[in-house]
Amino acid sequence: MKERDTDLSEMQEFESEDMESVFALSDRLMAQKKIDVDRNWVELHKRIRNDRWKIRLGKFVRTAAAILLLPALILSAYLYYRLEQVKLAPIEQIELTAAYGVVSKVVLSDGSEVWLNSGSKLVYPNRFNGKRQVYLSSEAYFKVESDASNRFDVQTSEGVTVSAYGTEFNVQSYEEEPAIKATLAKGQICVQQDDLKLSRYLKPGEQAVFAKNEKNITLHSTNLSMETAWKDGKIVFRRTPMDEVAKRLSRHFNVDIQLQGKEVFGYSYSATFTTETLAEILSLLEKSAPIRCEIIEPEQHGDYAFSKKKVLIHPYYPQ
Repeated sequence: MKERDTDLSEMQEFESEDMESVFALSDRLMAQKKIDVDRNWVELHKRIRNDRWKIRLGKFVRTAAAILLLPALILSAYLYYRLEQVKLAPIEQIELTAAYGVVSKVVLSDGSEVWLNSGSKLVYPNRFNGKRQVYLSSEAYFKVESDASNRFDVQTSEGVTVSAYGTEFNVQSYEEEPAIKATLAKGQICVQQDDLKLSRYLKPGEQAVFAKNEKNITLHSTNLSMETAWKDGKIVFRRTPMDEVAKRLSRHFNVDIQLQGKEVFGYSYSATFTTETLAEILSLLEKSAPIRCEIIEPEQHGDYAFSKKKVLIHPYYPQ
């Protein structure tokens, strides 16, 4: 009896294992039926195509790089050769003079911009090699490109130099004037006279004046718009004495203006001129004060040269 009970227990155990196997196989079968074979097949094809495209692209890039490498090396060698040629080439000095009645502008090799007033002259190199240096006669406005390693020097007469590293300023250096003036618009500049060991640093809105006779440098505040209006083609007078008006008009139009009579020197003017001719300006001056302007046209000399146009300004006494 005991043997039959054991056989029955073993049979029940085998049947239980078989049922578990059947259920496991059934679950796998159900999972397989849920698989979307067509969609998986399409995705497999896409991956294969993408892999092929990446392989082809990689081969193309390697081939293109190999083809372009030689021209790139040749171009690099050529550019290096040209750069060395430029460095070894002599530096040429260029002289630019603004025509009378015209404001001229030039951009230097470092990107700095310079406006030249009527009749002014600038001498500058075709390229800078380290230190930046130019020579000015008369008047110019400078917008200096910033370069902390290389100072920008504007050399004028009387050994006066205006130095900056990147800023905007105006310089007046007229031969016939008793002083050289530098006016700061932005940033900082230094005005110095090396022989006398004089130097002054300016703040925006300040003007440094080097007196040629006294040999000293003084600082004072100034009207920035008046000092630099010429850059925009304007002639600005603000309670300006007649002798200063005559002087500025003489420079701008390259004429010789002479004041006749003490009364004329006592007048002053406030006005802004832009596109007016000399004749139009003189006419407006006559309407503003009891004066008369007489224009004497240039005369031809024996050597075929012409004299400068002359303007005589007299007091006017109405009858």
